[in-house]
Amino acid sequence: MRVQAVLEPLPFFPRSFGLGERQSGHLAASREDREAFFWYLELEPWPEGGGVPGGLSWEGMEGRPGWGRVRGILSPESLDGWILALKNGGFGEHACVLGDARRNHESGRPVMRWGEGGRYCLDFSRPLLMGILNVTPDSFSGDGVAGDVTAAVGRGVELARNGADVVDVGGESTRPGADAVSVAEELSRIIPVVRALSRRLEIPVSVDTSKPEVMEEALLAGAAMINDVSALGVVDASGGVAVAVDGAEAEAEEHLLDRRKVSLLAGLDVPVCLMHRRGTPKGMQDNPWYRDVVREVYHFLERRIAACRKGGIDRRRLIVDVGIGFGKSAGHNLELMRHHGMFSGLGQPLMLGVSRKRIVGHLSGVADPGMRDTASHALAVLGMRTGVRMFRVHDVAGARQALTAAWGWMNDGERRKR
Repeated sequence: MRVQAVLEPLPFFPRSFGLGERQSGHLAASREDREAFFWYLELEPWPEGGGVPGGLSWEGMEGRPGWGRVRGILSPESLDGWILALKNGGFGEHACVLGDARRNHESGRPVMRWGEGGRYCLDFSRPLLMGILNVTPDSFSGDGVAGDVTAAVGRGVELARNGADVVDVGGESTRPGADAVSVAEELSRIIPVVRALSRRLEIPVSVDTSKPEVMEEALLAGAAMINDVSALGVVDASGGVAVAVDGAEAEAEEHLLDRRKVSLLAGLDVPVCLMHRRGTPKGMQDNPWYRDVVREVYHFLERRIAACRKGGIDRRRLIVDVGIGFGKSAGHNLELMRHHGMFSGLGQPLMLGVSRKRIVGHLSGVADPGMRDTASHALAVLGMRTGVRMFRVHDVAGARQALTAAWGWMNDGERRKR
């Protein structure tokens, strides 16, 4: 059985945030106080009776007699001590997995540089914005500009001027209930736009697609990034992507990875965003079900990162997205957003795509997707607090303002640098 572990930092309010403080708690607290936290931990499999530190508990795993999962909360010092004890006590694999997760959480935010002469740069030490450019006739948010290359290019330039770090061009709607489009149709929508924007913009142009043929043609046209909602998975004619169920091992999931995509991207120095999705756009919101959505999405992305690395894709080029609204109920989406901090343990930059989505309307009570920007920015700020550093948004100017202000608050007035 393969050892799996997740860690989630749980920040707590120090005394300087107490209600009795007349001075600003944010300024009064030392930096060490404000960054204090405990670790929430899940580790499996673990032998029954194996013994665990105080603060952790053991529970049995269905279908695995004698083995279970360890859960609980430890201080950083206690976690480090247990990792060392595991290493010295014959549980080297468990120690290695926990140690890797610990290091991933605390490693410096990577800087991606690529293109001729290092033309492009994404510095994930600060919040970044991916501006959405829908070249479709059926966008859920009503902002699609299919069939008008001039309007689409103008919109892309506007996104860049408003502060986008990436412009993401999509030619196939992935909204719930959407029908799949052919390769030829998708190419006809996006290639002229990608070609024009890549010549006019200094920032990278990304392509939102799950088709290897579209990826290849878009990269030849000047695209500098791939955003795949299938996480490089095998996609059928209806737009469906195969996803292994909870508990599947990496070996059992390898056939679900599209080898054409991996071969194409393994030899190229471009960032790739891997997103979790279950089901097809046509039916993915028809009663989605998980045993534990946070753990299942985490381990899916963990396995997919490993498969990409095995296929020759440099992990330093990978970004991950939990896939809000893609085969998930409102409750599933909320669980993922509340526990987003856990996903930093994957060791990859995190992207959040929640802009104008149904969950935003569910929480805000706003029915019109085009009127959900303010609420979308509020959720983006909360996401930034949990470690997200890239945000896929419609309203770039508003998102930049909200995130810049929140970043300044988090860093004692330090402004976001472009």
